Order: sequence, then C-alpha cells, then structure tokens
Amino acid sequence: MELKKTRDLFFLSTGQIITKRNLYDLVQFSKVETSPYWSGTDGVIGNTPQQGINWIGQLPEVQAVIIKTRPGSYDDDGWSDEGKNSYHYSFKARNGVISYSEKANEVLVRQPQHLYPIFLFTEHKDGWQFEGTFAVSEIEEKFVVLHRGLTYGTHNSAPQEELLFQEGERKYVTHLMAERSKGVVSALKSVESWLCDICGVDFLARYGVKYIEAHHKVPISTYSSSYVVSPSDLSLLCPNCHKAVHIYMKKSGYEYAKIKAILEAKAQPGTRPDAAR
Repeated sequence: MELKKTRDLFFLSTGQIITKRNLYDLVQFSKVETSPYWSGTDGVIGNTPQQGINWIGQLPEVQAVIIKTRPGSYDDDGWSDEGKNSYHYSFKARNGVISYSEKANEVLVRQPQHLYPIFLFTEHKDGWQFEGTFAVSEIEEKFVVLHRGLTYGTHNSAPQEELLFQEGERKYVTHLMAERSKGVVSALKSVESWLCDICGVDFLARYGVKYIEAHHKVPISTYSSSYVVSPSDLSLLCPNCHKAVHIYMKKSGYEYAKIKAILEAKAQPGTRPDAAR
C-alpha cells in the first residue's frame, strides 16, 4: 500500500508493508503545502530528526503517534510476549538523560490521558511493517509499555485517562492498573447508591444493568506516591457524563466542581432523575 495522505495511516491493516521511502516522505512532506502529501494543518506530522517517533497534530490536540522501531536497537526495546501484544519502547534520551517534557517523550507520557492511537511499525526486509494500533499501558523510567488493542478516543468510555504518578521513582501506570485506586473504587461502589453524580441517572433502573464509573475529582497525576486515595476523592458517573467531564478537562483544564456545574446547568429543567434528592 502507498500512503498518499496522513489520514491513510488510520486505515492500515495489521501486517501491511509500507516502503521506507513512502513513510519517510509522508512524515517529511506533510508539512509542505505545495507537496502532494499535504492534507491541511490537521495532517501535519511532527517528528524527531531520525523519525523514530512522530506525532500528528500538537498537544493537547494530537490525533495519533507513529513509531518506527527496530526491535533490539536499545536494551529495553522489543516484544515482551510471543503473541506480540506488548512492546517495550525506549524514551528518547540526550547524552543519556531523559526529559519527559521533550515533545517526543511527552506524547507518550500523555497518551493515557488523551487516548490517541499509537501506530507501531517494525523494520521489515521490504520496508516498515504495520504491527497495529497500540496504547500506553505502563510507563517506566526508561521506556513505555505499549499494548495492542486498548481502546482509545471517542470509543472509550472507561476511565483510562488519568495517571498515577509516583514522584520519587518517576514511574507512571494507568490508574486502572493501580491496586490502591481499585480498592477504593470497589469500596465506594459497595456503599454508595449507583446514581450519576451529575445527571442522577440510575443505570440499573433505566437499562436493566447495574453499571457506574468512578472518576477522580483531582487527576491522580498530581498525587505523590505517598498519597492515600480515599472515597471522597472520587465521584460516581454514568459513561456519558464521565466522557463529557474528560472532554472539558482536556479542552479547558477546569476542575471537576466547575465542570459539574456547567453540565448540570446544561440539563433541561425537570430531566434530572434525582432532582428531588
């Protein structure tokens, strides 16, 4: 397959081979308005000098990350399982020093927050082989763990956007993998009525299924490793309100209380199921 526009990346099938010249030209000339690869400012691809890691758009509006890698090029790089579902990818370093704020690293660190897809390519004798769409499942000091098939973007209703930050170790993990958060969520769900804190919907009463999602009122990326998460740090939300909250967080940076007030004000009078409580 030949890539002609940036959007073509979103329609690749796992296993397809792209020539090195083609992928290089797409990245390089997506920035040039007179180039046949130009597809508007939304299609501009930023990149490191070696094009190992590339990103479509600018934070916080990154649409996707493109990684080109040769397994084994760095000590920590390579597949971690025989099924090729998990890949370790090293952070970019300068003179052995890693800066997590450098754009190439930042787009990896922030992926679990913004949920854009990561397109992984590995070297093949005929070019670059598309390995599929991945997401960051864990962030270590020197590398990230990319996992195949994690949901992203508007299709994701689970609260995967927040991160747990352990200050001393510079180690991040998605909060769904943090046992201390899981325990508190379970405890909260066991004692609270399962009504959305914003719209008041009772999922069980409306849909016949008992379901609710827990949202951290303050992003746990701001917590130190010693912080003890408590039920008061969380609110229970329906999937729609939860996604809306994260969209507002991403676009405006507002705190939860302000976002809640905005969303409640948008509700039509009399439509809030728990208006009397």
